[in-house]
Amino acid sequence: MPSLRILLPVFAFLFFLTPAAEAQSVQEVYNKGVALFNQQQYAEALVLFDAVVKAKPGFVYARSYAAKCRTALASNQGPKNDLEGQLSKVMLPNVEFNAAPIGDVLQFLSTRAREISNNTVAPNFIYKGTAEQRDNTLVSLNLRNVPLTEVLRYIGQLTRTTFIYEEHAVVADPNYQDRITEAAKKAAEAEAANQPDPVFGTPAKKIFE
Repeated sequence: MPSLRILLPVFAFLFFLTPAAEAQSVQEVYNKGVALFNQQQYAEALVLFDAVVKAKPGFVYARSYAAKCRTALASNQGPKNDLEGQLSKVMLPNVEFNAAPIGDVLQFLSTRAREISNNTVAPNFIYKGTAEQRDNTLVSLNLRNVPLTEVLRYIGQLTRTTFIYEEHAVVADPNYQDRITEAAKKAAEAEAANQPDPVFGTPAKKIFE
């Protein structure tokens, strides 16, 4: 999962660009994705490649790199940050949730991680959804002898929540995929209408420097 420090400029890149800004080509965004791929930052690179593919479906090289990123992520390639590595070593002997609110689930997992690790691993979960999402997103899960990272992966699949491992916290974002999809849709519409692109509209040096 991508580092929050890298995703923040990506979010800016996707959501805060103005049509009046100097145009940045899709090629430049693709090049940034390639640079991240070469650094083994596969999740971060995938965000950019997917945005390029949705804006320009015929961009075959971006599509190819996106597939390579997914393969690398599926096979657990690439470096893990310290927190993700620590949580992957926290084995939960028993996980049982029956329609439990995701807010309560995350609090429980944080407490169990501390107990199991004798307070050597103390994850802080930050939930980026609304209070209503926190209370009404329900988790039903029954697992045995699994690492905490796998529990989060299952929860993410069940609730469409993206978990982002930051240096000192795990960010749970239920709206991440929707924002990416909406941004890519606007980019494609702008491309089709030959209008200033709301996604690829700011020079890369201003986004990533």
